[in-house]
Amino acid sequence: MRCRPKLSPVRRRIRKYFAVFLAVFIISVTYLELAVKAQLRDVIIRDMQTISVQAVNDAVDDFLSENFDIGEKMTDINYDGGAVSAITTNPSYINYVKTYIIERAQKRIDYLSHHKGVGAHLGSFTGLIFLTNIGPEVYFDVSSSQTVSCEFESSFEGAGLNQTIHHITMNVTVELYVYNPFRITDTISATSSYEIAQTVIVGSVPSYGGVLSYNTNP
Repeated sequence: MRCRPKLSPVRRRIRKYFAVFLAVFIISVTYLELAVKAQLRDVIIRDMQTISVQAVNDAVDDFLSENFDIGEKMTDINYDGGAVSAITTNPSYINYVKTYIIERAQKRIDYLSHHKGVGAHLGSFTGLIFLTNIGPEVYFDVSSSQTVSCEFESSFEGAGLNQTIHHITMNVTVELYVYNPFRITDTISATSSYEIAQTVIVGSVPSYGGVLSYNTNP
């Protein structure tokens, strides 16, 4: 029976170092998967909510800068003598506003998540709480799918003798599902409210019981 040749001291050291390196690598990967992933998950959720709100703010600012007479286009006020007989909505214009905001917000979210990205301090990768905000920030792209929805509310406020202020508020909700750099099963959501129109109505206004909701869903 042939005997296996004995390894030289140099080769034995190389094998020993390789085994140590492999063990450290496996432990590090496991640690990153369990500890750091939880840390980065919270960072991604927080930053993607911020990006969503910023994207909607930008979309609303763009719309308001291009449209100055929203209240007149969105609603029609009908008079009977000196009193308001009816306040009707313009569904085509409401859908136009909705489409504009949704498309602009979605494009802005995609742009910000890929070009600005999400940042985490280098200390966050240690998984240690007291090092979370220590060190330079590391940025990485985030890929996600999003759903943006808009709802409109109309409310009335007395403004003195025979005058009423008509407020139109838009509520925008963003729901995100992140699948890169790692999948987050929870839906990330953010809701923002904006008063987009304010109209002074002269004449007595019928009682509408506070707030009216415009249903813009198809």
